[in-house]
Amino acid sequence: MKMVIKVGHKTLNIKGSKKVREILKELDLNPEAHLVVVNGKLVTEDETVDEDATVKIVKVVSGG
Repeated sequence: MKMVIKVGHKTLNIKGSKKVREILKELDLNPEAHLVVVNGKLVTEDETVDEDATVKIVKVVSGG
């Protein structure tokens, strides 16, 4: 089974379980500029994502 990762309009599949920080690094995404939601739950960089998870990566937008 593969992990399904949604980033914007793209959907990627990654095999194996990984830490959130490893996923962000592989995708060349800044952890301070993105939130990661795994199976509907907001997670931190230290958490491990199981192979069968659905991951949504959301870019943080701020303004003033």
